Amino acid sequence: MANARIVTDVTADLEPEVIERLKIEVLPVDIQLGSETYRLNQGDSWEPLFRRMTDSPARGAKATVSSNEFQQTFARLNRETEEILVLVSSGKLSDAYHQARAAARSFLGRCRIVVLDSLSASWGLSLMVKAAAEAADQGRSLDEIVRLVRGLLPHVYLVFFVERLDYLEHGGRIGPAQALLGTMLQIKPLLLIEDGEIVSMEKVRTRLQAVEKLVDFVAEFARVQQVVILQSPVNNELNDLVEELTTQLGIALPGKKFESIKYDPVLACHLGPEALGVVVYEGA
Repeated sequence: MANARIVTDVTADLEPEVIERLKIEVLPVDIQLGSETYRLNQGDSWEPLFRRMTDSPARGAKATVSSNEFQQTFARLNRETEEILVLVSSGKLSDAYHQARAAARSFLGRCRIVVLDSLSASWGLSLMVKAAAEAADQGRSLDEIVRLVRGLLPHVYLVFFVERLDYLEHGGRIGPAQALLGTMLQIKPLLLIEDGEIVSMEKVRTRLQAVEKLVDFVAEFARVQQVVILQSPVNNELNDLVEELTTQLGIALPGKKFESIKYDPVLACHLGPEALGVVVYEGA
Protein backbone atom coordinates (compact mmCIF):
# COMPACT_ATOMS: atom_id res chain seq x y z
CA MET A 1 0.00 0.00 0.00
CA ALA A 2 1.22 3.51 -0.81
CA ASN A 3 2.42 5.78 1.96
CA ALA A 4 -0.04 7.98 3.83
CA ARG A 5 -0.36 11.50 2.41
CA ILE A 6 -0.40 14.77 4.36
CA VAL A 7 -2.73 17.67 3.51
CA THR A 8 -2.42 21.20 4.88
CA ASP A 9 -2.95 24.78 3.67
CA VAL A 10 -0.71 27.70 2.70
CA THR A 11 -0.65 29.19 6.20
CA ALA A 12 1.78 26.45 7.22
CA ASP A 13 4.24 28.51 5.15
CA LEU A 14 6.32 25.54 4.02
CA GLU A 15 9.43 25.80 1.89
CA PRO A 16 8.86 24.67 -1.75
CA GLU A 17 11.66 22.12 -1.43
CA VAL A 18 9.95 20.51 1.59
CA ILE A 19 6.58 20.41 -0.17
CA GLU A 20 8.06 18.71 -3.22
CA ARG A 21 10.35 16.29 -1.40
CA LEU A 22 7.70 15.10 1.07
CA LYS A 23 4.77 15.27 -1.38
CA ILE A 24 2.70 17.50 0.90
CA GLU A 25 -0.62 18.71 -0.49
CA VAL A 26 -0.97 22.45 0.19
CA LEU A 27 -4.40 23.98 -0.35
CA PRO A 28 -5.26 27.65 -0.91
CA VAL A 29 -6.83 29.71 1.85
CA ASP A 30 -9.64 32.24 1.43
CA ILE A 31 -9.47 35.27 3.72
CA GLN A 32 -12.77 37.12 4.04
CA LEU A 33 -12.10 40.70 5.05
CA GLY A 34 -15.40 42.51 5.34
CA SER A 35 -17.02 42.25 1.89
CA GLU A 36 -13.71 41.39 0.20
CA THR A 37 -12.23 37.93 -0.29
CA TYR A 38 -8.54 37.26 -0.82
CA ARG A 39 -7.44 33.87 -2.13
CA LEU A 40 -3.91 32.93 -1.10
CA ASN A 41 -2.24 30.19 -3.11
CA GLN A 42 1.09 28.53 -2.43
CA GLY A 43 3.83 31.01 -3.25
CA ASP A 44 1.64 34.11 -3.04
CA SER A 45 2.89 37.04 -0.99
CA TRP A 46 0.89 37.82 2.14
CA GLU A 47 2.05 41.41 2.09
CA PRO A 48 -0.83 42.91 0.04
CA LEU A 49 -3.39 41.45 2.46
CA PHE A 50 -1.51 42.75 5.51
CA ARG A 51 -1.15 46.17 3.89
CA ARG A 52 -4.89 46.26 3.25
CA MET A 53 -5.51 45.39 6.88
CA THR A 54 -2.96 47.96 8.07
CA ASP A 55 -4.48 50.78 6.02
CA SER A 56 -8.10 50.09 6.99
CA PRO A 57 -10.18 49.97 10.17
CA ALA A 58 -10.76 46.43 11.43
CA ARG A 59 -13.56 44.53 9.78
CA GLY A 60 -14.90 41.05 10.35
CA ALA A 61 -12.12 38.70 9.21
CA LYS A 62 -12.35 34.96 8.64
CA ALA A 63 -10.04 32.30 7.21
CA THR A 64 -11.21 29.12 5.53
CA VAL A 65 -10.46 26.45 2.95
CA SER A 66 -13.50 25.46 0.95
CA SER A 67 -15.01 22.00 1.39
CA ASN A 68 -14.83 21.60 -2.38
CA GLU A 69 -11.04 22.06 -2.32
CA PHE A 70 -10.76 19.31 0.26
CA GLN A 71 -13.10 16.99 -1.65
CA GLN A 72 -11.21 17.38 -4.92
CA THR A 73 -7.89 16.79 -3.15
CA PHE A 74 -9.16 13.72 -1.29
CA ALA A 75 -10.55 12.24 -4.53
CA ARG A 76 -7.24 12.72 -6.35
CA LEU A 77 -5.11 11.37 -3.48
CA ASN A 78 -7.42 8.40 -3.03
CA ARG A 79 -6.22 7.14 -6.40
CA GLU A 80 -2.75 6.83 -4.85
CA THR A 81 -3.36 5.99 -1.19
CA GLU A 82 -5.98 4.82 1.28
CA GLU A 83 -4.67 6.91 4.18
CA ILE A 84 -4.76 10.71 4.45
CA LEU A 85 -3.97 13.02 7.36
CA VAL A 86 -5.22 16.62 7.33
CA LEU A 87 -3.41 19.16 9.53
CA VAL A 88 -4.58 22.78 9.47
CA SER A 89 -4.74 25.71 11.89
CA SER A 90 -6.71 25.42 15.12
CA GLY A 91 -10.42 24.94 14.55
CA LYS A 92 -11.02 27.91 16.86
CA LEU A 93 -8.99 30.17 14.58
CA SER A 94 -9.82 28.93 11.08
CA ASP A 95 -12.83 27.26 9.49
CA ALA A 96 -10.53 24.97 7.47
CA TYR A 97 -10.63 22.26 10.15
CA HIS A 98 -14.43 22.08 10.06
CA GLN A 99 -14.55 22.14 6.26
CA ALA A 100 -12.05 19.26 6.11
CA ARG A 101 -14.13 17.17 8.50
CA ALA A 102 -17.27 17.80 6.43
CA ALA A 103 -15.48 16.83 3.21
CA ALA A 104 -13.98 13.69 4.76
CA ARG A 105 -17.40 12.29 5.65
CA SER A 106 -18.22 11.68 1.99
CA PHE A 107 -15.21 9.33 1.71
CA LEU A 108 -16.25 6.97 4.51
CA GLY A 109 -15.69 3.39 3.38
CA ARG A 110 -13.48 4.45 0.47
CA CYS A 111 -10.51 6.11 2.14
CA ARG A 112 -9.37 6.56 5.71
CA ILE A 113 -9.07 10.28 6.36
CA VAL A 114 -8.07 11.67 9.76
CA VAL A 115 -8.54 15.40 10.36
CA LEU A 116 -6.49 16.55 13.35
CA ASP A 117 -6.92 19.87 15.09
CA SER A 118 -3.39 21.24 15.40
CA LEU A 119 -4.52 23.57 18.23
CA SER A 120 -1.89 25.88 16.77
CA ALA A 121 -1.04 28.08 13.78
CA SER A 122 1.86 29.51 11.79
CA TRP A 123 5.23 27.94 12.71
CA GLY A 124 3.53 25.64 15.21
CA LEU A 125 1.43 24.17 12.40
CA SER A 126 4.48 23.98 10.14
CA LEU A 127 6.40 21.96 12.75
CA MET A 128 3.62 19.38 12.97
CA VAL A 129 3.11 19.12 9.19
CA LYS A 130 6.81 18.56 8.58
CA ALA A 131 7.03 15.91 11.31
CA ALA A 132 3.98 14.10 9.92
CA ALA A 133 5.25 14.27 6.34
CA GLU A 134 8.71 12.98 7.32
CA ALA A 135 7.07 10.04 9.10
CA ALA A 136 4.84 9.32 6.09
CA ASP A 137 7.89 9.45 3.81
CA GLN A 138 9.51 6.81 6.03
CA GLY A 139 6.52 4.53 5.51
CA ARG A 140 4.98 4.94 8.96
CA SER A 141 1.30 4.00 9.22
CA LEU A 142 -1.43 6.58 9.62
CA ASP A 143 -1.99 5.51 13.24
CA GLU A 144 1.72 5.97 13.99
CA ILE A 145 1.74 9.41 12.37
CA VAL A 146 -1.34 10.50 14.31
CA ARG A 147 0.30 9.40 17.58
CA LEU A 148 3.45 11.31 16.64
CA VAL A 149 1.54 14.55 15.98
CA ARG A 150 -0.59 14.20 19.09
CA GLY A 151 2.63 13.86 21.05
CA LEU A 152 3.75 17.26 19.73
CA LEU A 153 0.53 19.14 20.56
CA PRO A 154 1.20 19.81 24.27
CA HIS A 155 4.73 21.09 23.62
CA VAL A 156 4.05 24.01 21.25
CA TYR A 157 3.17 27.45 22.65
CA LEU A 158 2.37 30.74 20.92
CA VAL A 159 2.31 34.07 22.79
CA PHE A 160 1.86 37.57 21.30
CA PHE A 161 1.23 41.15 22.09
CA VAL A 162 -0.82 43.39 19.81
CA GLU A 163 -0.63 47.08 19.02
CA ARG A 164 -4.16 47.53 17.67
CA LEU A 165 -7.20 46.54 19.70
CA ASP A 166 -9.83 46.83 16.97
CA TYR A 167 -9.36 43.25 15.75
CA LEU A 168 -9.76 41.92 19.27
CA GLU A 169 -12.94 43.98 19.53
CA HIS A 170 -14.33 42.67 16.22
CA GLY A 171 -13.49 39.12 17.29
CA GLY A 172 -15.51 39.57 20.49
CA ARG A 173 -12.49 39.19 22.77
CA ILE A 174 -12.91 42.66 24.24
CA GLY A 175 -15.85 45.07 24.32
CA PRO A 176 -16.04 48.45 22.56
CA ALA A 177 -15.48 50.34 25.83
CA GLN A 178 -12.40 48.24 26.62
CA ALA A 179 -11.06 48.81 23.11
CA LEU A 180 -11.58 52.57 23.32
CA LEU A 181 -10.08 52.89 26.79
CA GLY A 182 -7.21 50.54 25.99
CA THR A 183 -6.34 52.52 22.88
CA MET A 184 -6.40 55.79 24.81
CA LEU A 185 -4.13 54.34 27.51
CA GLN A 186 -1.91 52.60 24.91
CA ILE A 187 -2.55 49.21 26.53
CA LYS A 188 -0.74 46.25 24.94
CA PRO A 189 -2.53 42.96 25.70
CA LEU A 190 -0.45 39.80 25.90
CA LEU A 191 -2.26 36.85 24.40
CA LEU A 192 -1.60 33.11 24.54
CA ILE A 193 -2.92 30.38 22.27
CA GLU A 194 -4.17 27.79 24.75
CA ASP A 195 -5.95 24.63 23.59
CA GLY A 196 -6.20 26.26 20.17
CA GLU A 197 -7.93 29.39 21.44
CA ILE A 198 -6.60 32.91 21.98
CA VAL A 199 -6.79 33.84 25.66
CA SER A 200 -5.63 36.91 27.56
CA MET A 201 -2.58 36.67 29.81
CA GLU A 202 -2.00 40.20 31.07
CA LYS A 203 -1.68 43.82 29.93
CA VAL A 204 1.25 46.22 29.83
CA ARG A 205 1.63 49.89 28.91
CA THR A 206 4.77 50.01 26.75
CA ARG A 207 6.28 48.00 23.92
CA LEU A 208 9.49 47.35 25.85
CA GLN A 209 7.46 45.98 28.76
CA ALA A 210 5.68 43.70 26.29
CA VAL A 211 9.01 42.45 24.93
CA GLU A 212 10.19 41.76 28.48
CA LYS A 213 7.02 39.73 29.14
CA LEU A 214 7.59 37.65 26.00
CA VAL A 215 11.12 36.88 27.18
CA ASP A 216 9.88 36.09 30.71
CA PHE A 217 7.38 33.63 29.23
CA VAL A 218 10.11 31.81 27.30
CA ALA A 219 12.51 31.82 30.25
CA GLU A 220 10.00 29.96 32.45
CA PHE A 221 10.41 26.73 30.49
CA ALA A 222 12.73 24.14 31.99
CA ARG A 223 13.53 22.85 28.50
CA VAL A 224 13.40 24.71 25.20
CA GLN A 225 14.33 23.12 21.89
CA GLN A 226 13.43 26.01 19.62
CA VAL A 227 12.08 29.56 19.76
CA VAL A 228 10.85 31.34 16.64
CA ILE A 229 9.94 35.03 16.52
CA LEU A 230 6.74 35.88 14.64
CA GLN A 231 6.39 39.33 13.12
CA SER A 232 4.19 41.07 10.54
CA PRO A 233 5.23 40.72 6.87
CA VAL A 234 4.79 44.49 6.46
CA ASN A 235 7.07 47.03 8.05
CA ASN A 236 5.69 48.71 11.14
CA GLU A 237 7.06 50.05 14.38
CA LEU A 238 6.77 46.68 16.11
CA ASN A 239 9.20 45.13 13.65
CA ASP A 240 11.81 47.55 14.97
CA LEU A 241 11.59 45.63 18.25
CA VAL A 242 12.68 42.31 16.73
CA GLU A 243 16.35 43.07 17.32
CA GLU A 244 15.66 43.97 20.96
CA LEU A 245 13.59 40.80 21.42
CA THR A 246 16.33 38.69 19.84
CA THR A 247 18.95 40.24 22.11
CA GLN A 248 16.94 39.64 25.27
CA LEU A 249 16.13 36.07 24.25
CA GLY A 250 19.85 35.48 23.72
CA ILE A 251 20.52 36.60 27.29
CA ALA A 252 17.76 34.34 28.65
CA LEU A 253 18.79 31.35 26.52
CA PRO A 254 22.52 31.58 25.82
CA GLY A 255 23.72 29.63 22.80
CA LYS A 256 20.31 29.47 21.10
CA LYS A 257 19.59 30.96 17.69
CA PHE A 258 16.28 32.69 17.02
CA GLU A 259 14.79 32.68 13.55
CA SER A 260 12.34 35.45 12.71
CA ILE A 261 9.48 34.71 10.31
CA LYS A 262 6.17 36.30 9.33
CA TYR A 263 3.01 35.24 11.13
CA ASP A 264 0.20 33.98 8.97
CA PRO A 265 -3.12 35.44 7.77
CA VAL A 266 -5.12 33.16 10.08
CA LEU A 267 -3.53 34.83 13.10
CA ALA A 268 -3.90 38.24 11.45
CA CYS A 269 -7.68 37.71 11.26
CA HIS A 270 -7.71 37.63 15.07
CA LEU A 271 -4.70 39.71 16.13
CA GLY A 272 -4.61 42.24 13.32
CA PRO A 273 -1.63 43.16 11.14
CA GLU A 274 0.44 44.68 13.96
CA ALA A 275 1.49 42.00 16.41
CA LEU A 276 4.75 40.52 17.65
CA GLY A 277 5.19 37.16 19.28
CA VAL A 278 7.12 33.96 19.77
CA VAL A 279 6.54 30.26 19.27
CA VAL A 280 8.14 28.00 21.85
CA TYR A 281 8.74 24.32 21.14
CA GLU A 282 9.80 22.43 24.24
CA GLY A 283 10.75 19.28 22.38
CA ALA A 284 8.69 16.10 22.57
